[in-house]
Amino acid sequence: MTDAQVADEKFLVLINDMLASGEINGLFTDDETTEILASVKNEVRAQGIEDTKENCWRYFIDKVRRNLKIVLCFSPVGATLRVRARRFPALVNCTNID
Repeated sequence: MTDAQVADEKFLVLINDMLASGEINGLFTDDETTEILASVKNEVRAQGIEDTKENCWRYFIDKVRRNLKIVLCFSPVGATLRVRARRFPALVNCTNID
């Protein structure tokens, strides 16, 4: 994703949350959350962890963090990157800059 493709700055709030915590509040409905918890329950048990709702959710989030890669391409020319880095600190603090 390039910086020119960011049509609405609100999208960067979601990216910032994902980079900082691995979670986006309100992303899944209650039904989807229940399905996710049910799908990882056997994996959690196989790891020797008690399959409580909290442990299953933590396991799912950790699995997402290990496997999800986000590539952002922002131009360093101009003030846009500087402004976004101040407003969304995880864009700098939780990334590898190449």
